[in-house]
Amino acid sequence: MVQAVSWSRRRAGYLEGLVSIVVNIILFFLKYFCGVVFNSIAVISDAFHTLSDSLTSVVVVLGSWISSKPADRRHPFGHGRAESIATIVIGSMLVMVGVDLIQRSYEKLVSKEPLVFGWVLVVVLALSACAKALLALWAMVLGRKYGSKSIAADAWHHASDAIATALLAIAIPLGGNIWWLDSVLGFAVSALIVYTGVEIVLEQTHELLGRAPTLDELKILRDAVAGASPQVRDLHHVHIHSYGDHTEVTLHIRLPPSTSVFDAHRIASDIEQRIRDSLRWEATVHIEPYITERDNTKKDREKESIEQP
Repeated sequence: MVQAVSWSRRRAGYLEGLVSIVVNIILFFLKYFCGVVFNSIAVISDAFHTLSDSLTSVVVVLGSWISSKPADRRHPFGHGRAESIATIVIGSMLVMVGVDLIQRSYEKLVSKEPLVFGWVLVVVLALSACAKALLALWAMVLGRKYGSKSIAADAWHHASDAIATALLAIAIPLGGNIWWLDSVLGFAVSALIVYTGVEIVLEQTHELLGRAPTLDELKILRDAVAGASPQVRDLHHVHIHSYGDHTEVTLHIRLPPSTSVFDAHRIASDIEQRIRDSLRWEATVHIEPYITERDNTKKDREKESIEQP
């Protein structure tokens, strides 16, 4: 059975997610209000970008809660994939929001509606960028401390929002009376939202479908196999199955046919422990016989002796 995540890690997910939700919702209303008052589609798009970060933080909270549930008979590998499913739904929502904002940016560009400039708008954007930068830094520290990929991913979302907002705060006062600037910035921020949503969906779909090991992971697997016994040959047929923070890996190795069952079991257990220590993956090793050229020659001779009258 798969063990639930530790309470400290779960608490870190709750804390980061709830703080992010509150901060993002406050910033969303501030940006959206300023965007409507100053007739800025770019700022409205950025407001929804910020709101999307709060949705991502909801996934962090839900993921921490669901992944804390222990494995059961119907879910022997835990409940980690529920987080991937929820993330795909949110990513799809982001794409739809981004496409709608691109359409609104186009309509404003065609109608040639100018931006109503105001320093209050710039100040709000600058403060928002600083707040999101601090939030990103804090989430990154938490993610590294507790080894949480979902918190670390949330940190990158905060960082992307901080960058987009900072660019708006700089571009709007520099744009002056350029009537098309706001629409162009709206296109840029909306495209970022669509890109983020597509990236989220593809990444999580990739995990659900199953992925091949990276070159670094393959190196660690080969080192684990090579360190277990000099008799091991030919690491192949590697499959990785991710369940949120829990990962299962199956791999095949070859041993000489003369290897006893006891020794084969010891070698397989050693490899599984090495992988567990290096990658924190639960491994299952399948053993196959390794037939050398000498073995084939011996086998052919035995076959010939049997066939002779």
